[in-house]
Amino acid sequence: MTQKKVEQRAFMVGLAMNLLMGSLGLFVYYLTQIQALFVDTYFTIMTLISGIAAIMISRFSVKTSKRFPQGHFMFEPMYAAFKSSMTLILLTTSTIQVSQKAYQYFVYHKGELLDLTPIIPYEIVMVILCLTISLFYSRQNRKIGGTSTMLSAESKSTRIDSIMCGGIGLAAFLVLLIPKNSSLGFLLYTGDFFVTVLLVLFSITTPVKVLKNAFIEICGGRLIDEKIQNEFEVCLAKHLGRDIKMNECHIYKTGMYFSIKVMIDDTSEKINAALLRDKKSRILEELQTYYEFLHLEFVYV
Repeated sequence: MTQKKVEQRAFMVGLAMNLLMGSLGLFVYYLTQIQALFVDTYFTIMTLISGIAAIMISRFSVKTSKRFPQGHFMFEPMYAAFKSSMTLILLTTSTIQVSQKAYQYFVYHKGELLDLTPIIPYEIVMVILCLTISLFYSRQNRKIGGTSTMLSAESKSTRIDSIMCGGIGLAAFLVLLIPKNSSLGFLLYTGDFFVTVLLVLFSITTPVKVLKNAFIEICGGRLIDEKIQNEFEVCLAKHLGRDIKMNECHIYKTGMYFSIKVMIDDTSEKINAALLRDKKSRILEELQTYYEFLHLEFVYV
């Protein structure tokens, strides 16, 4: 199975799971009207919608044209950047909304008692489903050498969702133990504020990192993954051997597409076009066993 087929199959499974989770989330939010649950539910729905876009991008990015002879792989990090940006906007918006509710309660003593009973069993189910799909995405990405920028983004996004579900469920259980007239009784009205803020603070670094890595790919920055860098360098050193001296190896990743630029010493008398073609063919043959989309270029220095 090709790398793209593995990626697309993973997204199809994820779509079915997220459709189930989104439907459950909307139903429980309708019953409880708890803002922290709103964050969780719409995070899942956003993942569902973005999953559809991911499948379309996965199928389109490999297509070549006269203007883009190497394919349209730029759309893959663009997708990851957009997904991370939407996640950050959602987290920020939800924090503002729960902050307004908490302000109304603490300043004007206005608020409604939170209905937490349906949340606990729902969140248990959601944590199991989220961790399952996050692990599935991660394993499918490892099958293709960790090359999928989109699967990586979705795996981390779904992991955030599982953290949010777990946090909401635990908080709901603890708040249910609080007597209404105790010193902590205010949590029965504002518990979603504290839970939402804590979840946002705990999870916000993940979309920031994904956004940063996506922009590095979009802007043509060098490969971040040191493991893949080492694999490529070992393969190059093995095939170039003593015949060709490699000074440097620059690797650039855009989605699933890798561009390798090998800086070689042009002082060696052994280097000729036929030798380089043979070396290039052998290197690509080995690397394409694990990395399907590659471009190798030798640069004399």
